[in-house]
Amino acid sequence: MADYTPQEEKELNAELRKWQNRAKRLTASVYYDSVANDLSDNDISILTKVTNAESHKDIHWYLWNSGVIERVLDKISRKLKEVRKGSR
Repeated sequence: MADYTPQEEKELNAELRKWQNRAKRLTASVYYDSVANDLSDNDISILTKVTNAESHKDIHWYLWNSGVIERVLDKISRKLKEVRKGSR
């Protein structure tokens, strides 16, 4: 694992907190249960890893560098919008 400067550590942890806050908002939605059934095991696993991480070191480097975390959060957000639209 790479050694990071204190500033880089701070930036990585800030990015993690941003993802955690977004994940918490998404999972707090009243429509989340409807969406959760459509998520893959990998999506749920990634969401769980992000929400339970205490620092950026708890997230595998591949998830950081591949954009997978953003894609999973975007997928959940899209599905929530679809469900909300359909419930009107």
